[in-house]
Amino acid sequence: MVDGANIMVVDDEEIVRDLLVDALTEQGHTVHACHSGQQALEAISANGYDLVLLDIGLPDMDGFHTMAGILEKSPDTPVIMITGDATIESAVGALKSGAYDFLRKPFQLEMLQKTTSNALKFKRLDRARRASEAALRESEERFRTLVENSLIGICIIQNNRIIFQNPEQKRFYGKLAEKPLNKLVSYVHPDDLEKIIAAYHQLIAEESGSVEAHFRFYPSGSRGKDVEFRWVQCRASLFHYQGEDAILLNAMDITRSKELEHILRVKSKMISLGRVAAGIAHEIRNPLTGINSYLYTMEDLLTLDELSSEDLQVMKQIVEQMQVASNRIESVIKRVLDFSRPGAPTMSLMNANQPMEDAMKLSAVTLRKKQIQVKASLEKQLPECYGDAHLIEQVILNMIDNAVKAMQIKDDTRVLRLRTYTKNNGIYLVVSDTGAGVPAGIREKIFDPFFTTETDGSGIGLAICQRIVNDHGGNIKMSGNRWGGATFTIELPIDKRVDSR
Repeated sequence: MVDGANIMVVDDEEIVRDLLVDALTEQGHTVHACHSGQQALEAISANGYDLVLLDIGLPDMDGFHTMAGILEKSPDTPVIMITGDATIESAVGALKSGAYDFLRKPFQLEMLQKTTSNALKFKRLDRARRASEAALRESEERFRTLVENSLIGICIIQNNRIIFQNPEQKRFYGKLAEKPLNKLVSYVHPDDLEKIIAAYHQLIAEESGSVEAHFRFYPSGSRGKDVEFRWVQCRASLFHYQGEDAILLNAMDITRSKELEHILRVKSKMISLGRVAAGIAHEIRNPLTGINSYLYTMEDLLTLDELSSEDLQVMKQIVEQMQVASNRIESVIKRVLDFSRPGAPTMSLMNANQPMEDAMKLSAVTLRKKQIQVKASLEKQLPECYGDAHLIEQVILNMIDNAVKAMQIKDDTRVLRLRTYTKNNGIYLVVSDTGAGVPAGIREKIFDPFFTTETDGSGIGLAICQRIVNDHGGNIKMSGNRWGGATFTIELPIDKRVDSR
């Protein structure tokens, strides 16, 4: 049942007109009656109607002309034609002229109710359709505005061809539309081509989600030493477009970001170089000062006309002290060379528990003398990974040595905790202590070369540890713990990856 509507009845026969008004009013509708075509046209202009029941035979103009005037003034108002002289031709003519339906006199009330109900439902559905179409057009226009004015390049790939590019995409990449994908490989930097192909196959294989990649791109499509390329950050997503599978590409020019990143990296290296230089200068200055003092003393002795046995003994001591100072300088230079040119790790399958256990055995005597309790929790079913067990052992020994020094300054219970576990395709080695911890303000500096808080420390140990772990394709980080000490966590990849992350 359709809710009450505003209906106009147009018929020159008073009996029929009154019958229609009464029947429709009983159905809950508001009904306005007209006896001529002119009166109906005036009423349709003054009022809006949800439905018109119109007699074909009117005294002043026929129903077809009246309907034409009604539809001109109110195109979305359905009209039901009524006539007592019904023929197939008149029915077809009414429908061709735009009538919703056709009723023949005399009609049954059930047929009247059914026809008017259907017409009103049709109007409401038509109104909803028009509203949806308008909303769709507005949405499409809004989307088109966003896409056309986006600062991100957007394109659509379908059937291995680029079928759409927004202005930003065309500005940056040129007009690539209609070119097959296999023709576009010349636009990608050779070193990045394998990565792009792998990302494409991953996207197709998963058949959902999206993949992201950054790569170098030649806008002109030609390569060469003097040809400028641009860096691109791209996200590809599968979606359905115009009834077919397609790929949506969102691409952004990150060349400037890469340039700034390079500048910051160079700046960071220069800062680190400055710290290294300052550290080297500090480490070498003291023994050099001693050597100079010894040389001045020896020079004074050599000016004597005659050397006594005591003078010779002093000169011998000076030579010995100069050798000590020289060895110290040599040691500093060796540590710097070890850091700058470390030996490449000998990668082979290993169980990460082994270097942990070996490091504990080598440290057992020191830990026992320092009254440090050891609690080890090594995962029994730890997967094997590729690495250099000897170098990893050096890293763990350095961690333990630092922990021992940190716990010496505390009188509380001294506990060293060592743990291994696996998570997310990585193996983790953890060394925790109950020492004094590392202040938050200097945690970011502890891996810097020659940074140390110890009076007799070189500041190169943690830097070498980080270098070794990075050479294994892993990473190392430090954090505080609930005992107030420090926790060092080393992550090693399970797969055979040796490049730095």
